[in-house]
Amino acid sequence: MTFVQRFFAAVAIAVSLAALSYGIVYRIGADKPEFFNLSGIFPSENRAAVTFDASIIASPLLDKSQGRPRLIVTTSNGIIAVQNIDTGALEWQIEAPSPDGQQAQIISTPALIGDKLVVLYQCLEQGRRVSHRLAVIDLTRKQLHENFPVLTLSAEVPAADGIATVKFDPVMAFSHSAVKHGLKTGTELGYIYASFGNSGDSQPFHGWIFEIDMDAWQQKGVKPAVSHVLITTPEAECPVTSVYGTTEMICGGGIWTPAGPQIYQTGDDFELFVPTGNGQIDLARRDYANTVMRLKPGLQFDPGCDARLCASFDPVNPSKECMASCKNLFIPRLPDNSPPLRPHGGECDDKTFWECLARMDYDLGANAPIKVDLQNGSSVLVQPGKDGGVYLIDADHLGTQYQRLQIVELCGTADDECALSWRGMMVTQPVMAYIDQVPVVVIATFVSDKTHPAGLIALKIVVENGRPQFKRLWQFPDPKSPDAVNAFRTHPSLPVIATLGKKSEPYVWVVDIAKYGIIYGVRLKDGALAAKAVMKGSGRPLSAPVIYDNKLYSASTDPDTRKSMIEAYRIELLE
Repeated sequence: MTFVQRFFAAVAIAVSLAALSYGIVYRIGADKPEFFNLSGIFPSENRAAVTFDASIIASPLLDKSQGRPRLIVTTSNGIIAVQNIDTGALEWQIEAPSPDGQQAQIISTPALIGDKLVVLYQCLEQGRRVSHRLAVIDLTRKQLHENFPVLTLSAEVPAADGIATVKFDPVMAFSHSAVKHGLKTGTELGYIYASFGNSGDSQPFHGWIFEIDMDAWQQKGVKPAVSHVLITTPEAECPVTSVYGTTEMICGGGIWTPAGPQIYQTGDDFELFVPTGNGQIDLARRDYANTVMRLKPGLQFDPGCDARLCASFDPVNPSKECMASCKNLFIPRLPDNSPPLRPHGGECDDKTFWECLARMDYDLGANAPIKVDLQNGSSVLVQPGKDGGVYLIDADHLGTQYQRLQIVELCGTADDECALSWRGMMVTQPVMAYIDQVPVVVIATFVSDKTHPAGLIALKIVVENGRPQFKRLWQFPDPKSPDAVNAFRTHPSLPVIATLGKKSEPYVWVVDIAKYGIIYGVRLKDGALAAKAVMKGSGRPLSAPVIYDNKLYSASTDPDTRKSMIEAYRIELLE
């Protein structure tokens, strides 16, 4: 046996032993997973990483517009960098344009339209946000696109009372959600959607979405570029009294999930599913905090709720009949006969479910939904909540909640204080693939205590007696193993799925964030551990790795220098 063969054999044994430590046992003749080794491409002993002074918060992107794939990386100090996918070398970079004396800040993941990169960023003056802008980078010419002048976003819309107006306030708005792109028949470049919430729940703030007509922007300049604007809580006054403005269910409704609103094509058209955060909900006043809204191009929205059933809408305890009647609006609720949410600290002992979501900062809109097509021809949405519950929703009639399943327990116990309760237990977007034609969704969870297990949780969606429902499939790490209460104690990366190996099976990949992050590769079919690697840096929470050509690329931070970088690993099948 050669040295290389002995090395890979040792790695296979190590992964197998790790599988045993995570409670995964295979019977003789069982369908074992293929095992993978993750070998570092960059940084490595022979190849230093390109590092950046500021954080990489947005997810890296894969650009294929120039004949060979490249990585696009944006940093929080306004740098847009293009890196060689094989060596990590910096090919070129450009700064988001900002006025003299101001600093550009990029938090949102940009959108790719061919060789055009649409970047949403905010400009800071002495640390204070003063404007929000969109710029288009010409990836072919390596410069700002000549046909798209920089667009500064502004808006003023009628308030709920029909008298006052609400202005888009750049100081209170914060762009965290990914920029999204939708195509529609009759357009060349389609539409871009830029979303806003707030950076710290300080009032007054609202959820905003700007629709950008890319054709109009290119042909006529900035004036007609913003085709429509939507505000989720059109309130002119936000009279809060607490430090954190959303705990009183006033205004708010920010759109901030890192994955952004989700766009799905419907024939020649498309629809947007927009999850909103904590704040005010009042159907009569068009306030839609802590919901999922279905929008059409033009940001058209009609909740489609029955006026009679919703005539006496109670924001802190909406009627089941009213909520169920809404076609284009999902309002979360506990199923009948379910125990109430009761955090161990007693914060919600005298509160309804909706008041508790606000009090504990358990935004529904922390998470993005995924749409799943079922075997019977129907479709559902899977929407996680920050409170650890996952909702199964009729995608055609959002008011129909098939199921709410609590997949992770509330953080903390009487003897084990939750380190940071505002984090919740899920800030993510599910990933999905089919196993034997049955959809399986995987959700990344975490718990900031030392008691409750967390990690990746897989759910099958089956149809029984004509009704879709979740069936637990597996959890990684095994909830009975010691690692289940040691790993996943803080926000992990967003999970991704890739089909790999000789068997062409789907595997879920996720980074558990720590001083030195850990990459896990887990087989979708059964949760079997197939790969594990310790990173050079910490990884990056809420950022989605890129997997391409049997390589994994993840944003990361050097724990000693605090500089950010991209780490790359080759995913090698162990024979």
